[in-house]
Amino acid sequence: MNSPDVTQRRTRVYAVVLSGCKATFTNDFRRRSHRFQDLLSSLGFPAHATTINNALIFGHLLTLLIIGVGMVWTPQPAGLATLGIPLSTPDLVSIAAVLLAVALIQARRRYSQSHRCWNTVSAPLGVGMRAGLVLTDLGLAGMLILQNLRWHEVSNLLAVGALVISSFLVVAPLKRTANRVLVILIVALSASSLILLFANAWWLEVDDTLGSGLGYKLLLIMAGTVLTAASTPVLYWVAAHPRALRGCELLTDLSIKAACIFLLSSLALSVMEMTPWPWTAPFIALVVFFSGVVLYRSSFVRISSPETLGFALFLVRLKPSWVKPLIIRSLVTAIVVTAPLTFMLCVFLLLGKYTQAAVLLAALVALEISIDALIVQRRTAVMPASHVAKLAQKSKAGLGAALCAGLAVVFSGILSTAAPQATNGPWLGIASGGLTLVAVLLAALVLNDAPAWLRELSATETEDT
Repeated sequence: MNSPDVTQRRTRVYAVVLSGCKATFTNDFRRRSHRFQDLLSSLGFPAHATTINNALIFGHLLTLLIIGVGMVWTPQPAGLATLGIPLSTPDLVSIAAVLLAVALIQARRRYSQSHRCWNTVSAPLGVGMRAGLVLTDLGLAGMLILQNLRWHEVSNLLAVGALVISSFLVVAPLKRTANRVLVILIVALSASSLILLFANAWWLEVDDTLGSGLGYKLLLIMAGTVLTAASTPVLYWVAAHPRALRGCELLTDLSIKAACIFLLSSLALSVMEMTPWPWTAPFIALVVFFSGVVLYRSSFVRISSPETLGFALFLVRLKPSWVKPLIIRSLVTAIVVTAPLTFMLCVFLLLGKYTQAAVLLAALVALEISIDALIVQRRTAVMPASHVAKLAQKSKAGLGAALCAGLAVVFSGILSTAAPQATNGPWLGIASGGLTLVAVLLAALVLNDAPAWLRELSATETEDT
């Protein structure tokens, strides 16, 4: 029987865990609210804070509803076969579990980077703060674990193992060595689940001759993903400034996120080709690509934006001749971190005989880089060094990719009025040329506007409000 002192101590520990969970969840909710409000205002759709908060609350309630239904509902095993996509329900829940396991690893890394000062305060407080940051994700993890256990497939069981370990990893106060061991185990289980899933897929045997079929496309996707993951950090290491950030964690994040963008874009292209609307496939791939680049730019703003120099921006005022090299350096870095995944997706589009779409992708990437540079230059987030870890929340990086994703939707004809021959017409080539010209003009404006931007630069915000 527990003594009163033990019971009181346990109660205090639970209270500390709950307080940390509540604090981090509330802080993350406010961060998302401010981020969405700034994003909508920058796009010309100003919204009141109350409206944004209500939308986020509705999103959380909808997620809870999905979790509740997923706990008790067993879907039909046919999956997406009725839409012409050969993915059964066990395949879908296995893939979703693997993706969530990887996302939880990234959430752990993001917490470690932005809450270093709290990591050694108290173990119960650390557990609560980590849980609050991924509270909704942990609910989804529980739902996916139950869904995978309903299907007696080896790939589903491996995905369950990866998801259980990642759920433990994301909240547990572990040492760095144990952290790395569990990450390696999660990656091994996730890769094994996907390999078994695709190796046993019946649809790979249909029309699978060399140079055609889903098996050939799968090999191309896997090869492109590996090449993107390997070449992105290497290219950044070669092209980055000698004093730029080059830590192992940064290079690993670059590799993982670039590879995921290519993987999701190429899979979206291949899956849409199986639907009754195959002519929309390249446009859907472009939308997925730029939607990923939005988060990609925001995540790596500290290595691809002039905002990263912080106090050096004020020192440059003493010597204006340093301004243009500074801007050119940021443009080059922005090109370097997206070059491998852009090149691989262009190759994939060309192999699929989407020549016009590949040209459009290159033009939109050039436009995205120039738009993003202009937006960041005119809306620079000036912050003290102690708050530089929050730069991704304050920076406007990623808005250029959001605009290009919108353009991709516009070019698709809202996916309903486009003709099957639209992707091969001359209009895409004309549009690509016009977008490239606009990108060149915007880049020239960025360079010419740099001295005036620097003179107007002032620290209007030095603390989080």
